[in-house]
Amino acid sequence: MEDPAFPDSVDSMPPAGTAPPKTTTGGGSMVSFNIDYIKSIPGILKVCELFFGLITWSCVASYPYQYYLNGIGAGQHWVMFVAVTTWLITLILFVMFILSVPSNVPVLSGLPWPFMEMAYNGGASVLYFLAACVQAGTTATRWVYLPGYTTYAAAAAFAFLVTIAYGVDLFFAFQSWRGAGG
Repeated sequence: MEDPAFPDSVDSMPPAGTAPPKTTTGGGSMVSFNIDYIKSIPGILKVCELFFGLITWSCVASYPYQYYLNGIGAGQHWVMFVAVTTWLITLILFVMFILSVPSNVPVLSGLPWPFMEMAYNGGASVLYFLAACVQAGTTATRWVYLPGYTTYAAAAAFAFLVTIAYGVDLFFAFQSWRGAGG
C-alpha cells in the first residue's frame, strides 16, 4: 500500500544551478577566547597552580610503587589524590575561564562564580597544605642517601609552592567576591 505523499527515495541535494540553502544560528557563540584572562592575576595564578601541581604529582608518581606497599611511602596515595584531583579541577576551571564559559553559557551565568572560586581555592589550599605536610613528613623519615629522597623532597617543595599559589588565589578570589557584593 503505497502513499503518493511519501516517496520511496528523497534527493537531499539542491537542483543544479541553485545556491545552497543558508543556515542561521539562534544567536552568538556560546564561547569566546579570552586572552586577557591569561594575563590577569587569577589567570597567572592558575598557570602556576597547574605547573607546580604537575611537577608535584609527577614527582610522587615517579617513585616506584613497590615502596608504597612496604610502608616506606605511607601517605603517598593521599598526596597523589590531592595533587591529581586539584590539578584536573583547576585545568577545567582554567579552560572554562579562558573560553568565557561562565559568562556566555546561560545555564552557568547565573551561578555565583566569585564565591565558588573562593570556596574552591580555600578547599584546595587546605587540602594541599595537608598533602604538603604529609609529603614533607614522608621525606623526613628517609635518609638522604636512599633512593627517592630527592624526588620526595622536590614533591614536598612544589606541594608547598602550590599551596602558596592557591592561598594567593584565595585572597584575590575573596577580593573579587567582596567586590561582587558578597
